[in-house]
Amino acid sequence: MKRKLSDLIFLFAAVSIGVMLILFRDAVSEAVIGALKSCVYTIIPSLFAMTVVSGAVAQSGVFKRLPKPKSLNSDVLSAFVFGNIGGYPIGAKLLSEAVEKGRLTPEEASKALSFCFGSGPAFAAGVVGAAVFGDVRYGICAMMSSMTANFVMFLIYAIKNRIRGGEKSIVRGGFSTKLMTDSVSSATCAMMTVCSMILFFSAVRAVLEELFPSLKNAYIASVLEISNLAALSGCKGVSLVAVSVILAFGGICVHTQIISLIGGRFSVKRFYLTRPIQLALTAVFAKISEIMLTRFGAVSAATKIRLSRSPSLIPIVCVCAMVFITLKEKRET
Repeated sequence: MKRKLSDLIFLFAAVSIGVMLILFRDAVSEAVIGALKSCVYTIIPSLFAMTVVSGAVAQSGVFKRLPKPKSLNSDVLSAFVFGNIGGYPIGAKLLSEAVEKGRLTPEEASKALSFCFGSGPAFAAGVVGAAVFGDVRYGICAMMSSMTANFVMFLIYAIKNRIRGGEKSIVRGGFSTKLMTDSVSSATCAMMTVCSMILFFSAVRAVLEELFPSLKNAYIASVLEISNLAALSGCKGVSLVAVSVILAFGGICVHTQIISLIGGRFSVKRFYLTRPIQLALTAVFAKISEIMLTRFGAVSAATKIRLSRSPSLIPIVCVCAMVFITLKEKRET
């Protein structure tokens, strides 16, 4: 009975969304086109190369050979490093691949995801720093607040892991042509998944904003889609603490991306249970940073960072290359 009821609810929701997509087709079209431009000119250029590099490094076994406690899993360490400096989906992608190849258990990956989730310096400096505050230092402090909170949670994980057991992963060593090719193919599929989810989420968000105009509020919109933080530019009284917490949260759109990348290989329940702790720690570190920045003064609001050039053909070439590699891989399998 419960199964039938849930199926009916899902069917009703799907039909309702379908009807709304037709009724608000102009707003949906505008939102999807905007999201597509964001993917081509911002998301892919900033994430694709880092996704390739992080995958290649993780597969090469470099982190396994680095000096570290024997109890600390090298796949968790690489996911922590690249998840915090590379961008939101990268940590989830590395953990998902480690589970798929048997180097991590689903339980280990579920625990690690809690601290392998960060914005990366490019987004933090460009959007939070330059666009919102007009001071790159604010963006870096926002990122470092979240990263420090993740580091605290990582230390707790490392201590518990030392008590429970040691390294279980088996990683092949060294770089090779095949390793880079596999990393490019894997990154291509990941980017296609991420961008597809962004396009779909933008359509749904357009419908929700038409139904509930209050969702267009800059703060609420940022919780839905993190790139909307740029809309806070020029707003008076913007708090570094609030912006840092939103940046650490990542936005619901990013959450749908990591869930799609994980593909059910492990649970995200623990990730959401630990979010309040991580966000609270981020708020504490951000408040300390805000006090320090206020005390030592701010850089001129003229400080700006340009993340991409719209007229460039390079992002479009990247998209075409990704589509080609994806179709080629599917044909071979």
